[in-house]
Amino acid sequence: MIMKALVLEDIKKIRVIDVETPNCNDKKEVLLKVNYCSLCRTDAKMWATGQRDLVLPRILGHEICGQKLDSDEHYIVWPASTCNNCIYCKMGVENLCSNIQVIGFHRDGGFAQYIKVPKKSLIKVPKTVPPEIACMTELLSSAVNAIEQINLQKNQKTLIFGGGPAGLMLGLVCRYFGAEPFIVEKNLEKRQKITQFCKNTNIHLHDIVFDQFDIAINAAPDPSTLSEGILKLNNSGKYCLFSGFTKNINIPSDLLNEIHYKQLTLIGAYGSTKRQMKTALKILESNVETVRLIIQKIINLESVPLVLPEILQGQALKYVVNLQKEK
Repeated sequence: MIMKALVLEDIKKIRVIDVETPNCNDKKEVLLKVNYCSLCRTDAKMWATGQRDLVLPRILGHEICGQKLDSDEHYIVWPASTCNNCIYCKMGVENLCSNIQVIGFHRDGGFAQYIKVPKKSLIKVPKTVPPEIACMTELLSSAVNAIEQINLQKNQKTLIFGGGPAGLMLGLVCRYFGAEPFIVEKNLEKRQKITQFCKNTNIHLHDIVFDQFDIAINAAPDPSTLSEGILKLNNSGKYCLFSGFTKNINIPSDLLNEIHYKQLTLIGAYGSTKRQMKTALKILESNVETVRLIIQKIINLESVPLVLPEILQGQALKYVVNLQKEK
């Protein structure tokens, strides 16, 4: 059987082509009909410059919601396959598995009409969560992971650099855990786009950084957010590296001394565990209409190459791809 798929053949060479639908002969795997798969900035970065774990050619897409062929129930997909034997898997941090294989990176992803996934990666979606919203659980789960790494406490003032989808999800999770999030977004047009979301979730929205904070998180790739965030942290504060930086960073000695004298902590956060996906789905279920505000547009597969530059430049909110929609 032939299906439509978006294939990244090489850097900046991406197209929709007809490919064979995956065979699913392994009892540990299942063929999923993809309903929706949302685009993230990582997809755009892989298109533009590649990525450490990317193996080409590749069908991209890791934010997936679909159906089993014999069911009308919807499922989201935790996008990683892990060995279950390494020290990280045994510690319950399987997102750091030494032998991890990630959908859309190491193996084909969700920008196709069908995808083959491990059965153990499926998480059932409640009827109260529409599939076009459910596909954003993966991004939200990455925010859950970041907040757990920080060990965020109630009422802590949290500075979030960037008002894109990742920054909004981080703010939502902060509120869920009882903290006080402040999003700093310098772009006026984007601030206007996210104003209603921030009002609904009681997130403070500003164009400049002011005051001091207990926590700082970068949801923007600008290296200046590292120094700016460190300088705005209270004693014993924490800085979470959530988004990768687009340029090399030279950390001056006075900034290192700031970390030293204020006893600050730098923390990394990457991906999420299946448990965190389930936590994210619960948060999503309570905020369906608010999260819907993040969707800029639902598009078809053929439109994806047209919006990648906009996503890469950080101008867009969330594009969601309807995989069953014709041209």
